[in-house]
Amino acid sequence: MIAADNTYLDNATLPSGESPELILVQATPEERVAAIKLNSPAWKGPLDLDSYIAREHHLAQQALTKDGLTSWLLVVRGQPEGERTILSSCETYKKKAILAQNGKLEHVSALTIGSVFCRPDFRGKGYAKRMMQELVKKIDSWQTEPKASNRIPFSVLYSDIGKKFYAQFGWFPYPSTHFNLTPLSKDEYDRAIVRGNLPKARTLVADDVHRFMCSNDVVHKELEILRTASQKSASAKIAVVPDFDHFKWHWAREEYYANIFFKDRAPPLIKGAGDEQSKVYCAWNRNFGETSEENTLYILRWVYDEPTSPEETEKTAKAMAAIIRRAQLEAHEWNMAKIQFWNPTPLLKRAVAILDPTAQVIHREKDSIACLRWSGAEQGKDAEWIWNEKYAWC
Repeated sequence: MIAADNTYLDNATLPSGESPELILVQATPEERVAAIKLNSPAWKGPLDLDSYIAREHHLAQQALTKDGLTSWLLVVRGQPEGERTILSSCETYKKKAILAQNGKLEHVSALTIGSVFCRPDFRGKGYAKRMMQELVKKIDSWQTEPKASNRIPFSVLYSDIGKKFYAQFGWFPYPSTHFNLTPLSKDEYDRAIVRGNLPKARTLVADDVHRFMCSNDVVHKELEILRTASQKSASAKIAVVPDFDHFKWHWAREEYYANIFFKDRAPPLIKGAGDEQSKVYCAWNRNFGETSEENTLYILRWVYDEPTSPEETEKTAKAMAAIIRRAQLEAHEWNMAKIQFWNPTPLLKRAVAILDPTAQVIHREKDSIACLRWSGAEQGKDAEWIWNEKYAWC
């Protein structure tokens, strides 16, 4: 017997994950809320239930997601809307992306898959697996769209259950590394800048991030980077477009938490740091975890020109080091336990070595594993994911 409150009164009546009676459907607004309530014990963190639901509504209304978010449910075929039992659920976000091959750029769409959830009392029956199988069918059918900007040649997700589960559906793991650095108090920061003979990085507010990291000149330069990279090897180069909407989505998330947990202070206005002389910039956000030990300041993205001489390399690395120091200070001021940035380049590794020669790159094996899947028989598994950084996560 099936109840309208999304629970089975008799668990024995549940069909198996292989049942032909199961179907993937788009959730109604009410069903999306029901799915959020079901996954809340796993993901609401320090928020109460109402605040968690409000957060999800708030994020869904941001420019990045308001027109491209779809909530999916695995249900039993034939159940009427409003009475469908949620067996498993997930969300997809449609984003702007670039596909570069042989020196040619194609503006396409990509999907980010998130919030994959199967309620604990329904696990072990293959529902999450069946849901992903059905989702793959839908994604592959969209790949044939005649208008290039509507095509979805690839999709990405960030696995928190290791590298194997999603690989069976074609989402193969990509490099997932990071540095973890500790916060610094104001006195520690001042001493570190003097001791390291580092420049003082300027802080960036939202408008600065837009000007230095998202201007037309920066976009043109980055498109040329993709085009040139695609000329140098046969493999495809892909990127989720790092537009300003991505940063605003992450900031909306941090500001939501700040308004709840830091009511006695102004919202976080400093959104990154940079060095104008070296033209090195980064944008960050503050991620509030379930406990203070999980609070993390994430550097979402770096923008800089590749140096062309040993002297420029050293100058750029020192500018990066100064910016990281400023991130450490910002982390301390907002009770973050650590600073993290993903998939550091050799130049960023050099910058970290200036600050701490003992720091080691961490290879993630279980959580936030960046995974990419080509739709249908599009390109294969050997594509290079350019700018595989935290900004693309959601």
